[in-house]
Amino acid sequence: MRAKTQFEKDLEIPISINGKAASRGYYNLVVSIRDVKLFSIGMKPHRHWRLKDVKWYFGLKGNTEKVLLGLEDYLSILK
Repeated sequence: MRAKTQFEKDLEIPISINGKAASRGYYNLVVSIRDVKLFSIGMKPHRHWRLKDVKWYFGLKGNTEKVLLGLEDYLSILK
């Protein structure tokens, strides 16, 4: 049996974004796609940002391009 990733756990936690309900996991997914795209062009989103943390949170493996494709797949599944 596979252990749940933090992303899967956070999909169940509701938060309010501009007065509308969303899940913490969905918010982190959208922000992570933005951050990985910035990283892929050579820009680090902020000082302490690491691709390793994104891989751990979403349970992904591979280089920047593979991680970005995995994140976009998650987004298309959730939409």
